[in-house]
Amino acid sequence: MTHCDAATVRPSARRALRAAEILVVVAAGIFAFGVLVGFLVVGHHGGGPIQSWDDTVERWFPTHRGPFVGISRFIATYLDAVPLAVICVVLSAVLALSLRSIRALIPIVAYLGGEFQVFAIRQVIFRRRPPTANYPAPGALKGVHETSYSFPSGHAVAVTAVLFALLGTVALTYRIWWPWPIALLGSLIVIDSRLVLGVHWFSDVTFGLLMGVAWGVSVALVARHVEWADVVAVVRPPPRHHPLDAQRGD
Repeated sequence: MTHCDAATVRPSARRALRAAEILVVVAAGIFAFGVLVGFLVVGHHGGGPIQSWDDTVERWFPTHRGPFVGISRFIATYLDAVPLAVICVVLSAVLALSLRSIRALIPIVAYLGGEFQVFAIRQVIFRRRPPTANYPAPGALKGVHETSYSFPSGHAVAVTAVLFALLGTVALTYRIWWPWPIALLGSLIVIDSRLVLGVHWFSDVTFGLLMGVAWGVSVALVARHVEWADVVAVVRPPPRHHPLDAQRGD
């Protein structure tokens, strides 16, 4: 590698490191937002200013579920943390083989960041699930047993993050607008399914949606400016050649 090549690679390496730093800062900001909302709006252990609205929505959904229970159960099962992780790993593998780009990591980064936010914020807020989250409570569906902490909704954060990261990258790369509303529609279907099943409060999924959008869009924006050569430059710095190498090649 010539001195000119090395000079070209080093800015790319710095850009890759800068991208990682940006994502860390964004993750910290989302965590701070979630904790702030948890304490000021949702309430530590629940019962915050938004609880009356949450109670109203929680009473409405059990009598208006209609035909959406089946699809809601499907989403709960196949877009839960472990199945979603498998989906993201498979997607990244397929993208790695087809694109041969660092962008293949978009699903994994979006998923891990979303799940981290859910886990970290729940360890601070400790909000309980609605009564309808655990059968045989009144209004609960048979087979539904959700007993983990409620705020924020894991499905809302993680699925939204993955959708916005993937479709957002497509939108930014090709400068088209329609992937954004598709990502939003998919996210809204997921958060509605959590309310249909009665396993989350309205504020769990609403603020979870905001967190997922923030993280997914951030991943898409960063991925647009980082390519595979950037990571290679970070992991494997350019070799140094002895000054006599040029003479040996003559």
